[in-house]
Amino acid sequence: MNTDLVHSFRITKYATLGPNGARTSPPSEWTAFSDVGRLVTLADYLQVESAYLQAIETACTASGATALRVKALDGNRARGFTEGQCLELTQALEMARQVLREACWCKLVAERMEVHFGYDYYMYVVAADDILMELESAAPSLFVERYPSPYLQPMDEADIAL
Repeated sequence: MNTDLVHSFRITKYATLGPNGARTSPPSEWTAFSDVGRLVTLADYLQVESAYLQAIETACTASGATALRVKALDGNRARGFTEGQCLELTQALEMARQVLREACWCKLVAERMEVHFGYDYYMYVVAADDILMELESAAPSLFVERYPSPYLQPMDEADIAL
């Protein structure tokens, strides 16, 4: 396990605080790409998706990551990507777009940071550095909070070596 990844952040589009103080979606809120056309317009969806991608790009820049590796790939609709593939930033953002659009699921990992995708448009960035301020300024329409990623699992160095 990379023990240097000590800062964990949850990023979400939800402004509502639940009874336990955590950000949550109200029942009428869209929570998936499949809600486009039903609960959200495509234009509004794309605006939110763009904010998530900007947060990933900012996390990479702040952490010094120029490439990310696909880890724990799940789903047969991951067009053009394979488990363990090393992706330049533009490719990694396209992979993230596919995850956000429910085509597949994976983690994107580098030596000093990782991106994990949760259900219902929760995203987690785990980093060696405290990049909270950078994440908050990257996409002001999103909410960033310190929160442990439920997807952080021990990995050996071969898993993240680029």
